[in-house]
Amino acid sequence: MDFFGTYTTLLIISLCSILLFIRSSAAEEPSDGAESTGPLLQTIEGKVTIDGTNTEKWLTTTFVSVDGGRYHGFLKANGEFEIHGVMPGSYLVEVVADNYVFEPQRVDISSKSGRVRARKANFLNSKTIDHLPYPLKFRTGKQAEFFEKREPWSIVSTLKNPMVLLLVAPMILMLIIPRLMKGMDPEDKKEMQEKMTMLTPGQTGGMPSIEEYLTNFFGGGSTAATSLSKKSTSGTRKGKSR
Repeated sequence: MDFFGTYTTLLIISLCSILLFIRSSAAEEPSDGAESTGPLLQTIEGKVTIDGTNTEKWLTTTFVSVDGGRYHGFLKANGEFEIHGVMPGSYLVEVVADNYVFEPQRVDISSKSGRVRARKANFLNSKTIDHLPYPLKFRTGKQAEFFEKREPWSIVSTLKNPMVLLLVAPMILMLIIPRLMKGMDPEDKKEMQEKMTMLTPGQTGGMPSIEEYLTNFFGGGSTAATSLSKKSTSGTRKGKSR
């Protein structure tokens, strides 16, 4: 009797364990509805072409980067690429090459339908949308410029040089001033010569003072000289009358 009771107890425990295991495994398996509501992983496809160069030279050193390395893929022998397992969202796709520059493109993957769309990567105005064909097509013939090109010689850039302007401007003045003085009134010509002498030291033994220079430059020197001459003539006349 004891043996029969122990056997019955073990049988009941085994059956309960089997039922619990079946129930837990059924709960862990996702249903069809749960699979349909999950995110759909997509594949980004495209082709890279470089004009006027041998394909074998750049295929091994070129790869495709998505969002700065979040996803990446390598090129096939014909330049095509496929990046699998991409979640829905908006991604920036770039082609990284050693000596060539490609324009990046943006890819939008819909979370509902899984549709993949391509457009230009406009960094200045993100609201502007310019659609591109899909699969992606990267094409270029422009090599990367690591050094700034030297500008060719031009007469305009030479004339803009400050040293050239300092040399040319006095020469132009030397040619223009004599022609202007020929048609001037004798009194104006004499006044200009007096102002020029004020600018050049040596006759009076040194540089003129700032007051004299400003007075002569703004026309006060001639009036002061005439007033002094009038005073001297009046003084001589008074001496003679005495």
